[in-house]
Amino acid sequence: MSDDTDPPRRVRMRTAAAVTAAAITVTLMAALLAAGVIAVAATGAIESPEVWRRWADVGAAFGVLSSVLSGMAFVALVATLWIQYRELNLQRTELHLQRNAIERSSEELRRSADAGMRMLHFELIKMSIDDPILADVWPDPDTAGDDRRRQLLYANLVFQHMSLSMVVGGYTDEQVRELLRYLFANPIMREYWLAPASARRRIQVPGTDPWRIGRIADDVCAEYERGAGGPAS
Repeated sequence: MSDDTDPPRRVRMRTAAAVTAAAITVTLMAALLAAGVIAVAATGAIESPEVWRRWADVGAAFGVLSSVLSGMAFVALVATLWIQYRELNLQRTELHLQRNAIERSSEELRRSADAGMRMLHFELIKMSIDDPILADVWPDPDTAGDDRRRQLLYANLVFQHMSLSMVVGGYTDEQVRELLRYLFANPIMREYWLAPASARRRIQVPGTDPWRIGRIADDVCAEYERGAGGPAS
């Protein structure tokens, strides 16, 4: 994998380069200090003033060089700290992007799983519509007959399909409300929605998409009930 596609490796290489530069500078300073100590030891027995003047000049030169190397070491240290600061910011940004990507992936997986569960629900409803014996398994309220029950089961199928479409399409609350007003204009759709209202409220999880759509559906259905002259359920 190249450096461009491996941010952690790029961070390690840059930091290592900066640390190496600082280490080289410190090593040079240590070598200079050692050379000075050796020079002092070697000139300890010299008594000639002329020789001492020459060594004084050499010492002054070493002093200038020492100051230059000290400045270089300070610059190297500052550069190292700056590079590490930049790399830490880069790592923080990359971690933030990775976290966002994971969250988006988790949301997509959740929606995919929800769509799969709804498709299974569709199949079960269709089987109960086709076979009255299977329809008896559903805990639906008693109706006037098999035809009415088949209509309510079909209303369930229609509502689940539209609900999934709204979730996948990212509908706003107002868009959901307008679509449900269209659906609940049919009294059979309202009958389907009102029948299991208490059980539905017990099993829905607050904050989820079905819960949000369910609350709006309750409001819309209540609007129709009041408009028909009856009390809101």
